[in-house]
Amino acid sequence: MTPPSGQRAHARSRPPSGRTSRARRRGQALVEFGLILPVLLFLFVIAIDFGRLFFSYIQINNAAREGAAYGMYKPTDTATITSRAQQETNAQAQRGENAIAVTTSCTDPAGTTIACSAATGGPGAGNRITVYVDEAFTFLTPLIGGFFGGDLQMTASATSVVTDYAPSSGGVPPGPCPLPVASFTVVITSGLSILTDPTASTPNTGVCNISGYNWTWGDPSDPLNEEPGEAASKAHTYPAAGTYTITLEVTNQAGSDTAAQLVTVPEAPPPTCAAPVANFTFTTWGSGSNKTWTYTDTSTVADPVNCPITAWLWTFTDQGGLQSNAQAPAPVQYGGNPNAQHPVTLTVTNDGGSSTITKSTP
Repeated sequence: MTPPSGQRAHARSRPPSGRTSRARRRGQALVEFGLILPVLLFLFVIAIDFGRLFFSYIQINNAAREGAAYGMYKPTDTATITSRAQQETNAQAQRGENAIAVTTSCTDPAGTTIACSAATGGPGAGNRITVYVDEAFTFLTPLIGGFFGGDLQMTASATSVVTDYAPSSGGVPPGPCPLPVASFTVVITSGLSILTDPTASTPNTGVCNISGYNWTWGDPSDPLNEEPGEAASKAHTYPAAGTYTITLEVTNQAGSDTAAQLVTVPEAPPPTCAAPVANFTFTTWGSGSNKTWTYTDTSTVADPVNCPITAWLWTFTDQGGLQSNAQAPAPVQYGGNPNAQHPVTLTVTNDGGSSTITKSTP
């Protein structure tokens, strides 16, 4: 029985139940995603902030170690200790980091605090210097900064044993030692490299033996280029040719002494060039009197960067001795017998000499 027309129209306009369910689920997912997205973004920003905090904490620990590594030789030189620490933190600075504060303290073997000026002497090994590095870290996320009440204060420290004096094993202390005398020689080994020899410094035996060697190379690009050494040769390579002042400081328990020398590092000599090896290839096209030869230079050289080929000379014997100085000469037509041999000579030249080759091209 056919339903009334109104009922048929109503039945056709009703959407399938499956399509309605899918649309409802899609809308619900979008609403849930919109609710959770701010939370995800907030957690992402927090992760970035704490990652930056961890990186900065590693930096100030490295800065404290750099300062302590220098302080073991000069515990009273707080200016250079601070510069070494700042140089380390400035190398990879990032947003949120603030200026660092560097402090030092010295202790004797029993752990009692002493003046750092007294750390280079004493009855035995064990005096120490501790370098402290403090830095305030600023969070980019305001909510985290508010949780910590503003910037987060970070502190790192590193300790080194002061090495500027000769230890004793107890008992009767040795007599007074004379001040050391610094002396060294310099040899230019190759290019921009030198070799220094401090073995002429005295005293180099006994209880008053030199305990510390410290070199300053005089590189203008690195004002803090001090480097500890030993009673043995020390090599160094300069960034460029020039005249530099080398300073050696030697130390024993009586004090220290310095010696300085000027060294002139010459420009590197020009490379020794080998002569090139001449060679070429050719191609032809056309026939009869229209046959054309094209010549291509394939010469080689051992050092194309420093010893490139600088001159080419082509000689076409069958063209009345026609010559060309181009690396790629113009195409040639000989005419006459297209199968005849046509001798061609190529000479190539560089700073190492010349090379010549002759080929007969059919």
